[in-house]
Amino acid sequence: MALELIVKKRRPINKKEARFIKEGILAVHNLDMPIKAGKYEIGKIDDFDILISQGYIIALIKNEMTHFTVRGLLANSVETGWVQVDMGAVPFVCNGANTMAAGINDVSPEIVKDQYVWIREENHHKPLAIGLALMDAEEMLNSEKGKAIKSLHYIGDKIWNYGIKD
Repeated sequence: MALELIVKKRRPINKKEARFIKEGILAVHNLDMPIKAGKYEIGKIDDFDILISQGYIIALIKNEMTHFTVRGLLANSVETGWVQVDMGAVPFVCNGANTMAAGINDVSPEIVKDQYVWIREENHHKPLAIGLALMDAEEMLNSEKGKAIKSLHYIGDKIWNYGIKD
């Protein structure tokens, strides 16, 4: 049994936070979401503030940046900021491993080092994880070894399971 995620200071978002989060999602994901005060909650976990919708964590907020969680990506159509891995890498990514350059077979061209990215599988383009890019897009595609993405969140971890009752 995995340890339960502890969310501190959970409360409804105010108008200023709603505007900040809406602008952050638009900037990072090019998606105009109707974020309104009182309809979402904000809380704190280890290294991030989190956005909660209907009891589930849908976005991570850190350093003036808002990025969807895997659950947030599944609920919204996002076309940018992705790194695609081959099927051989999928089990490792889904267990929280960092993504190695050798397993990457396509990359959204705008990705730069130190950007938050989402990792998708090659067959259906479904999101698997969220991570921090350790290389630019071109370097990810051209490198045959080395760590390309530091894993932050993946399907089945504490963030994914938050709100799910056994």
